[in-house]
Amino acid sequence: MKTIEHLKQLLTESGLNEAEVLLYTELLKKPATNIWELLNRCKLSKTTAYRAFERLENLKMISKKNGLINASSLKALVSELKTSQRNLGKLADKIQKAAPYLKNPNDHIENFEQFYTREQIAAAYIFMSEIDYSMCLDFGDFENFMGVLNNDISIAHKFRDNRIKKATSQAICTNTGPMTALFCTREAREKYKNYVSFANLNFKNHSLVFSDTSDYILFNNFEDPENPHSTLVKSRSIADFQRQQFLAHSQNFGKL
Repeated sequence: MKTIEHLKQLLTESGLNEAEVLLYTELLKKPATNIWELLNRCKLSKTTAYRAFERLENLKMISKKNGLINASSLKALVSELKTSQRNLGKLADKIQKAAPYLKNPNDHIENFEQFYTREQIAAAYIFMSEIDYSMCLDFGDFENFMGVLNNDISIAHKFRDNRIKKATSQAICTNTGPMTALFCTREAREKYKNYVSFANLNFKNHSLVFSDTSDYILFNNFEDPENPHSTLVKSRSIADFQRQQFLAHSQNFGKL
């Protein structure tokens, strides 16, 4: 098997999709002056190429130097894979913790994505404010979730500014703090239609964002401050399960 073909197979096995493998191996052959040149060489659509390019950048598999886009050396790639390998134990723990959310392994899941950087987690959070629903449901440790976002209150305001155009909100917070308090004032309630109650539950460093009608659920896990992650799932059965859980908690701790 030729070296480049063997590399393609290995990259595919490591989790890269076809477009990402194609872009990376094309850059190994020859650097590109810009993404448009690369797009034309690979015969990919604009959307597909940009998504692949962004992921390769996040994985540090490509770099920009002297006006050219280059593939990182195999030495750099091996180093990145070794780092990933060291994190496999932590990743396994994260997956295990996510497993309870997947009520039944046979449930139909239309979408399943995981995010690990602050920027990705913030983007997933904002995404949840832009989908269609009539009421947003928040549950868990909002205070420490804001800590994951460097207590950037503008992100929370953007979420609520987007959401109020579509829906009201009900939230059950499992702890309190200065970030949470900002959205529990009378002014915030009137501006954002934000109804908050508190439950003394052991749910620290976890939060969920979902809604009454959409099948998207965002699970946020920040037990390890150095390695927070969010899981975006789209599944009717899982969403229904979370709605039932939310209703049960709201009944136990008083109507919101």
